[in-house]
Amino acid sequence: MGSILFDRFNSFVSGLSLPDLATFIFAGLIIILCLFIIIYQRQLRNREANTGRWDFIADHMIRSAIFFEEDEPVEPAKVFEQIISTQKFAVPDRLQKLLKNSHFRKLLSGKLVAAKRNMTGGASDNLSQLYKQLDLDKRAIEMLDSSSWYLKALSLQQLGIMGLQEYEEKIFGYVNHKRGLIRVEAQNAILKFQGFGGLRFLDTASYPITEWQQIKLLDELSQLPNEHFTGIDVWLSSTNDTVILFALKLVKTYHRFELYDQVKECLKHTNPEVRRQAIWVLKELPNHETASDLITVYPAENTRNQITILHVLESVSTGSEIPFLSGLLDDESDEIKFNTVRTLASLGTEGMEVVMQHPMSDKFPLNQIIAQIKEELR
Repeated sequence: MGSILFDRFNSFVSGLSLPDLATFIFAGLIIILCLFIIIYQRQLRNREANTGRWDFIADHMIRSAIFFEEDEPVEPAKVFEQIISTQKFAVPDRLQKLLKNSHFRKLLSGKLVAAKRNMTGGASDNLSQLYKQLDLDKRAIEMLDSSSWYLKALSLQQLGIMGLQEYEEKIFGYVNHKRGLIRVEAQNAILKFQGFGGLRFLDTASYPITEWQQIKLLDELSQLPNEHFTGIDVWLSSTNDTVILFALKLVKTYHRFELYDQVKECLKHTNPEVRRQAIWVLKELPNHETASDLITVYPAENTRNQITILHVLESVSTGSEIPFLSGLLDDESDEIKFNTVRTLASLGTEGMEVVMQHPMSDKFPLNQIIAQIKEELR
């Protein structure tokens, strides 16, 4: 039967002219495309219908976990046993069956993580326990072992937010990963587990810590109780320039005045950006030597850092820096002249008198600079 049909089809096709054959093939492709679209749209409708049902089931389970309370007080000796129990919550059979569906697991994991972000105390602990009871932590580890960098990063984020510290050793293996997003999520997870102690990954960080990564880390640290942590002095002498830059941010953010001398050493660094950040940090750690320290390194600095020094001197200068500043009024750079006048003006009447007594104070460009600074001071 099949052979007969094939022969007839073959005979039909062979009898077509080339234009008719092309039309026949094109029509066939259109039919196939239409069938594909119909099937795809049907799948989408089914998935949307499922998603609404899944949302209800997931939300109900999460609410039950958040408001879950033990029927009886738990003896202290049994607390640990209860924590590691995998059957704390009653899980409906339909939910167990749905967990075999990867789309549902993804939806439920996302909802649990989102809820956990906004919870503390017992409710937060309950969500972590539910996550483990449903074996979502095992699924996360499977993602972590996958070849997809995106799944790795998502897994690290989930494990960190859910507070699953038992995976800390495995997660720590990714804090120096070659891909930035994976490093960030691993580092954030370690900070969630260890607090400021989690910054130990900086000891061996070999990849650059981007500005975005530094912002993420500082944001994570800002959510932790402030404490006097150690290690910054080591990071300030790191061979990784971005680690030094981050350490300088830590000094500034947490007002670590005792590290003044280590920050001062950074003024000798070969990287001009490290030196510039050190200059700004010294502004936040002022003492009677700060202005003198900055003036000492001024001659060897590039123009950008010299201007930064002048900005900082506005805050830390005393009258004793006036002779040095007066000499800068003869600098070839108009930008240096402008910032020098501004710094002298910050010293009050005595500083402005030095500017006005300069031989070129009534000539361009100094006269215009003086006029602009006076306008700013009004």
